[in-house]
Amino acid sequence: MTAPTTGGYTRESAKCMGPYTVCQDPSLYLSAVEFSDIPEMVRILNINQDVYNGSALFQYPYLESHAQDRIQKAHNTVSAIGINTHWAMRTTPHGPLIGWAHLHFDHYDEKHPQPVHPVTGTPLTVADIGYWLSPEHTGKGFAARVGRFLVEEIAIKDMGCDIVRAVSYVENWPSRKVAERAGMELELASKSILIPKLGVMRDICTYAVHKDPATKSIVKIDYDY
Repeated sequence: MTAPTTGGYTRESAKCMGPYTVCQDPSLYLSAVEFSDIPEMVRILNINQDVYNGSALFQYPYLESHAQDRIQKAHNTVSAIGINTHWAMRTTPHGPLIGWAHLHFDHYDEKHPQPVHPVTGTPLTVADIGYWLSPEHTGKGFAARVGRFLVEEIAIKDMGCDIVRAVSYVENWPSRKVAERAGMELELASKSILIPKLGVMRDICTYAVHKDPATKSIVKIDYDY
């Protein structure tokens, strides 16, 4: 499956809405983020600054308007392409949000053309994933389980992605360990990029899973936020 470019999809007809059963012992599910998740999202992201410090985009303090805007963008993606790409981690199929997972399809233009398979010349579907987990639920292996499920079951199996990547600050070892436990391999050891919310350059690294080993020669080096 490649991401459609037409719009007008409904949430009822969209693909990959969930709920997905990630594991049953302990219970962990993924289902589409909803506006009803906003209060819990705001509460969790203000417990401490871990997500702010580990992310290029999240703010601190995290306001209701930040959550509203982020979930609205998630819903807009569903309407635009007919595929849900943002999920809440939950301990019951429709229970309170305890964490977040998302997938972002790469976009292409003349400066950044769509990559093709080095042997067949077939255009490749490429996506980045991201995730965060409430500090109240760390130490249970939830993030690693979600990372692997997101890569193998959703990105590759359901969405037909050829390459799936995750980006982390070089010094963010907890995030890097999640990527490794999700089956990803280090692809780009270090690259310095501007983080607009901080106004400084930071070193990032990338991990990747390639459905076909022949595409491992395709390394993404252009990142901006």
